[in-house]
Amino acid sequence: MKSWQRFLVRPMVRAKLSELHSQGFESFFHSLMQLRYPDFVPVRTQGRLGDLSADGLTINNRKLYACYAPETYDASEIRRKFTKDLAGALEKRGDEFDTFVFVHNDLRGVGPVVSSELSKARTAHPSIAFEVFGAARFIQEMCRLEVPDAEDLLGQEFPAEETVSGVELRDLAPLLDELREKRAQARPPGAISPPPRNKLEYNGFSVDLRDELVQRMKYVPLVEAYYQQRNDPFERDEAAAAFHVEYQRISQEHEDPDEVFYQLQQYVLGNKAPSRKRYVDAQVILMYFFGECEIFKVPPKDWQPSDDYTEVAG
Repeated sequence: MKSWQRFLVRPMVRAKLSELHSQGFESFFHSLMQLRYPDFVPVRTQGRLGDLSADGLTINNRKLYACYAPETYDASEIRRKFTKDLAGALEKRGDEFDTFVFVHNDLRGVGPVVSSELSKARTAHPSIAFEVFGAARFIQEMCRLEVPDAEDLLGQEFPAEETVSGVELRDLAPLLDELREKRAQARPPGAISPPPRNKLEYNGFSVDLRDELVQRMKYVPLVEAYYQQRNDPFERDEAAAAFHVEYQRISQEHEDPDEVFYQLQQYVLGNKAPSRKRYVDAQVILMYFFGECEIFKVPPKDWQPSDDYTEVAG
């Protein structure tokens, strides 16, 4: 799938999810997972047995998936559904999974009710990992399909030619908006603390881009503060996983690290020329995940930057 097609996938998937509920949503999820993972086993209700508290299983990595996609949001029903599915899965399929995945169609992400229940569940069951599978993950998985499969699943064809897209990575839009506001108010210290400088040199950025990225690091704490205040404890992890996958794909297509970074900026902003402020905000986000080691290569521990590099970056 080409870059411009991936830009189009985002709004197409979100539009699709907004119209899917209950059994329709579950069938869509089953179809996507069967295309992506050969070891995925869809679980459907069967007579008096029901579904034995699972809507799907992946055999190799031992994940159990529980779908929830009501037409109307009801906090108490979400809590009841989550608690019931988890308890049933532990009782009926406890030896079949190591990770419990809550699959939902809420385009806003998981709310405080689900995040609270997930936190309680992690404390009560430390031997089990918990994940959330929402819009960001649907988009990520869809982008890795062959174009004909994606078109069949979405029920529409991509345009025959590349189109200009200004669609931002929707899940990062609130963060971009906050950075635009907070950067204007921020008074960062004079001394900049970039990520390990050997990582900047090790990845071979040009001097101009390297110096530009060091300047962005003064605003990186704003990104961490943003994620700390969010209700969804999985939001940061979902974004990190998406960036990691996109970096792996881009780095296979482009050898020049400057070009890889540019492509990652397009991943955030779309391929329409952004404003200067939006451009800087996107770089701040990328440097946050650069420092978290989600993107670009990590040098060996004994690797040291050159003396002239230290002077330039310092």
